[in-house]
Amino acid sequence: MSLGCKLNQAEGDAMRHRCAAAGYELVPFEGEAEVYVINTCTVTSAADREGRRLARAARRRAPRGGRVVLAGCSVQANREAMRIPEADLLLGNGEKLRLAEHLARPVRGEGGLPEVRAEALDEADTFGAGFLPAFADRTRGFLKVQDGCDFACTFCATTQARGRSRSLGAEACAGEALRLIAAGHREIVLTGVHLGAYGRDLSPPATLSRLVERLLRVEGLGRLRLSSVEPGELTRELIRVATRSACGAGEGAHLCRHFHIPVQSGDDGVLFAMGRNYRAAACFRRFERLAGEIPGVCLGADFIVGFPGETEAAFERTVEWVREAPLAYLHVFPYSPRGGTPAASLAGRPPGGELRRRVRALQELGRRKWAAYLAGQAGTRAEVLLERGRTREGLLTGLTDNYLRAALEGPDSLRGRLLPVRLEPMPSGWRALGRAARAECLRGVPL
Repeated sequence: MSLGCKLNQAEGDAMRHRCAAAGYELVPFEGEAEVYVINTCTVTSAADREGRRLARAARRRAPRGGRVVLAGCSVQANREAMRIPEADLLLGNGEKLRLAEHLARPVRGEGGLPEVRAEALDEADTFGAGFLPAFADRTRGFLKVQDGCDFACTFCATTQARGRSRSLGAEACAGEALRLIAAGHREIVLTGVHLGAYGRDLSPPATLSRLVERLLRVEGLGRLRLSSVEPGELTRELIRVATRSACGAGEGAHLCRHFHIPVQSGDDGVLFAMGRNYRAAACFRRFERLAGEIPGVCLGADFIVGFPGETEAAFERTVEWVREAPLAYLHVFPYSPRGGTPAASLAGRPPGGELRRRVRALQELGRRKWAAYLAGQAGTRAEVLLERGRTREGLLTGLTDNYLRAALEGPDSLRGRLLPVRLEPMPSGWRALGRAARAECLRGVPL
């Protein structure tokens, strides 16, 4: 079971893959197993609590002699809080990708508490162990090109959990991309904790935009997607590369028209208190430039609501920022203090009822934004990467490069292919999908 970001999900896939290669049979986490593994997230204290809750639930299901393993970011950043009697073994981020090796060794906990195996990240070969596997049953492959973070946002424990920023050289990235393509992946997703910081630690230094240009030349690649980029790292060069790639779509590999950006707030005072390195107006201008230069671009953003010191006026500035920005969707998070971070000691958090009201208000605005974006894409042409499975109703579905889910009827020969389609609203009489799914999908008509 993996919690948290896309990188953590991809690393969880790597853990499963390597355990299967070592002879372990993979079974659902919700069933009975000999070993339960929770790949944790520590972005908030609530995320730590969820990891502990899952470990306790696993202990109740585990047969006599069964083991429960907590691994990843919560262990690395907050090991004492995760050292609960229901767990048998704790693995840090430098150890978790060698899960099969650790399971083969005897576990020696003391005093009814689990054994901890978590080296300091500057001493552990975390990146060398970080190559992610190719899954034959998946259309998208994940390529980890960066790990760690040198930022010091006041609400975040990522530096404790992931260590300093580290990058994989461009030619090594290209080699990994070739491996993923050979396994049948038509789309590659670049992942990292702080993807926009890619290359700063290399000698000579590199940039994310130059890495994108290099990977777009890899033979056999269909398209390339960025997982998440900080507002301050949407550079002119990266936007130029994205714009040129979008205009050349259909002539080989291209960069997906989809950017997910952790904006966090539309108020400069809150951004300053968070330790962010940009201001709301500058971030807004980058959004406008992307929307103006890349037709159909899908811009998504994270926002934290209720940060200490966020007044009603500050929240309203965020609402106005979102209302005016060319956003397609939002991810909204209520602020949750993370122990050991500077923000945890700040005063001025809104009371619970007011916090929930603000979260609901921003979420509702996000739903309206998404509905408008979806409606605006009806009638356009796109390329959908069809997934290898089908829905329960027998439909093929997949994602366009601008992050729209399309559904269509068709033969098995289309599965795993990039297919040009015209996007249309879901027919009101088409009951092949449930109401909620129909509201999130467009119909793809093959061209």
